[in-house]
Amino acid sequence: MSKKRRIFTAVSMALCMSICMSFVMVSVNIGWVPHFFQAWLKGWSVGFCVSLPLSFIVPPTIQKIANKLAL
Repeated sequence: MSKKRRIFTAVSMALCMSICMSFVMVSVNIGWVPHFFQAWLKGWSVGFCVSLPLSFIVPPTIQKIANKLAL
């Protein structure tokens, strides 16, 4: 996979996953309150900052482990 494609894939996955996960977690934890979208954006910004570097680190590590375990 080319470097540009890997970067695009990692950023896209981090963006999509952080949006979905933060939405669900804020919905579950505080429900539909008047400040829901403000809380969601705060949760999303933190989640994206965590998920972006992880989206570059975790997949290659898992791939190496899977290659070692594959028969």
